[in-house]
Amino acid sequence: MNTKNKLADMPIRPLLYTMAVPLMLSLLVQSLYNIVDSIFVARLSETALTAASLVYSVQFLMIAVGVGTAVGLNALLSRKIGEHTPEEACQAATTGLFLMLITALIFSMAGIFFSDVIASKMTSDPELQTLCRRSETPFYP
Repeated sequence: MNTKNKLADMPIRPLLYTMAVPLMLSLLVQSLYNIVDSIFVARLSETALTAASLVYSVQFLMIAVGVGTAVGLNALLSRKIGEHTPEEACQAATTGLFLMLITALIFSMAGIFFSDVIASKMTSDPELQTLCRRSETPFYP
C-alpha cells in the first residue's frame, strides 16, 4: 500500500491540475448533458422544454449542495492531514459520508413526498406540473 501523502508532498501546480481538472470535466459533462437534453426535448414541444427547464433548477440545487459540502469537507480534510492528525481526518471523512447519505435521503424524500407541492410552486399550468412530476419524459418513443 502506498502511504505517500500526495497533498503534502506533491508540488502545488501539478497537484492543482490532478485535483481540479477531473472536477471541471465532471461539471462540464453535466452541463453538456443538460444542453443536449434541452435540444432534444425542444424538438418535441415548447411545453416539454419549459418543464425540463423548471426541473433543471432543482437538479442544480442538488448539485450545489453536494459540491458545497464536498468543498467544505475537502478543506477540513486538508487541514487535518496538514496538522498530522489522521484520526481526526478519518473521523471527518466518516462524517462527510454520513452527511452525504443524509443529504441524499432528504432530497429523495422531498422528491417522493413533495414533488406535487414543488411543481405547483414553480408553475400554475397543470400540464407543466404533470410534466415536472414525471420521472421520464412522456414524449420519448
